[in-house]
Amino acid sequence: MSSTSSITNVAALARVSKATVSRVLSGQRTKDDDIARRVRDAAEKLNYSANSAASALRSDTTNTIGLVMPDPSSPMASRMLAELDPIANGDNKQLLIGIGDDLNTQEERVSAMLMRRIDGLILIPPRDVDPAFLDAHAGSIPIVQVSGRSSSFRVNWVGVDENASMNLTMHHLADHNATSIAYLSGNIDSSESADLFTTFQITLSAMNLMSDPDWTTFGECTAERGYREAMELFEGKGSKPDAVVCASDEIAVGVLMALFQLGISVPHDVIVIGSGDSPIANAISPTLTSLRPPYRLLAKETMRLLGEENDGQHWMPARVAFPPQLVRRESTDSPRFGSSDMATPRSDDDSDDE
Repeated sequence: MSSTSSITNVAALARVSKATVSRVLSGQRTKDDDIARRVRDAAEKLNYSANSAASALRSDTTNTIGLVMPDPSSPMASRMLAELDPIANGDNKQLLIGIGDDLNTQEERVSAMLMRRIDGLILIPPRDVDPAFLDAHAGSIPIVQVSGRSSSFRVNWVGVDENASMNLTMHHLADHNATSIAYLSGNIDSSESADLFTTFQITLSAMNLMSDPDWTTFGECTAERGYREAMELFEGKGSKPDAVVCASDEIAVGVLMALFQLGISVPHDVIVIGSGDSPIANAISPTLTSLRPPYRLLAKETMRLLGEENDGQHWMPARVAFPPQLVRRESTDSPRFGSSDMATPRSDDDSDDE
């Protein structure tokens, strides 16, 4: 029997991964627990040695990690690539990149990578879609989905805590004297948008803030939409909000453009906050306060999940959500309640995720 087939049989008999077999028999795994005992018992029954395990593991390892993502110029994709690459290099692994702006293309990229025998897969899905096809591959290699929708009970997920995002946003606006809030949400058929809207409504009530049903809209995350809806909201008659929460920086940029055209001062008359902390947030005037995903933490946790031992079947995959960082800029630079300091608050642009 060949060493490669033997390590597979040992792993099957012990109900663990081939990597666990190698680590136990080579002494790299020092725990003397039920897993280790099962591996040693299986190896003894099959007359299998530590040298064979190490050799077989090397022959099955390519030291490549597949990364499939949408438009690489998008903030999430570009920042995650920048954080993941040095971690992979430090582990003597290389990232194999695949680009797919829609789910079908991403599935094709994943299939091509699996044929090249990657050691693990990271997938950043397009906005508002659930990459359910990953379930079919969950038993063959470690997989981590970064952000986006997921209904899988087999695929690890790492992303941003959206409830924490909304709570952080609302408390920041209230701290800067906002009392009536408009909310330009993402697409209405997105579960992420639905969850954020629910949190928005709950937080409004809990903090005694006010909104109007006409001030909440759903749609594409574009500057064109932000401009159009801000013009409709602030050009007409009736009560106006003193703060606008935007589901993306792109929407917020459109809002800022409309307010400038209408002669409404930001942040003195209206304060505006975006989400994503894209490069445009620091390029527009006034600069845009935004929520920054904790990219470094997301990357570290993603690589940790890919590298950890797969010690048999789990009832549930890992699901890890990190709160975002609020990057304070000019669009919310109004005096705080109870504050005598009228100077510009410090920018959080250069602070660390950790």
